[in-house]
Amino acid sequence: MFTQLLSVLEAFAGQAPEPPRLKVCDRYANSRLENQYGEPIRFHDNFIEDGGAIVFNTMFTTCRGTCSGTSATLQSLREKLSPVFGSRLTFVSLSIDPLIDNRQKLLDYAGLFKADRPQAGLCDWHFLTGTLAQVTELRRSLGFYDLDPRVDQDVTQHASTLLFGNSTTDRWSSMPSELPEEQLVTSIRRVAGFTFEQKYGIRS
Repeated sequence: MFTQLLSVLEAFAGQAPEPPRLKVCDRYANSRLENQYGEPIRFHDNFIEDGGAIVFNTMFTTCRGTCSGTSATLQSLREKLSPVFGSRLTFVSLSIDPLIDNRQKLLDYAGLFKADRPQAGLCDWHFLTGTLAQVTELRRSLGFYDLDPRVDQDVTQHASTLLFGNSTTDRWSSMPSELPEEQLVTSIRRVAGFTFEQKYGIRS
């Protein structure tokens, strides 16, 4: 009797569905934001659910440190990577000073880097703002925070880091934006690429 019961239990156990495997990008918040054009944006819905690739950074328009240099690097990366990825890659810059950086401030700042309007042949580049709570929710879900609360709340101490990846393959990585540009291009292609050619520049 015990053997029969054990067999029944094993049969049921074998039929039990496996729990769903969570992707890394499943933890990225679906924060309600606004881009430089005044368009409503839901981060997860707009940049993750569509199965695309993204390059993400944090910035603020009054920064006197690394922000402008990082934005200039992104402008150059955008020009180099657009022919490789087309519309499947999106650049996303999140303001961490939303009390100052309203939509118009971001539009003016984006204009310095030729991102104040969509341009044919170039990947989309969104500059995002929202409430302080929404911005904090998103950046923390993406790993952009410091364990020291005082440092975390000081916008002048944010890291000039790029997060990049592919929401279809769920491959993600981050690198300092100050690295040589060719190294950044190669790394983004390897991690965010969809095809062998996008990753390695070689037709399979």
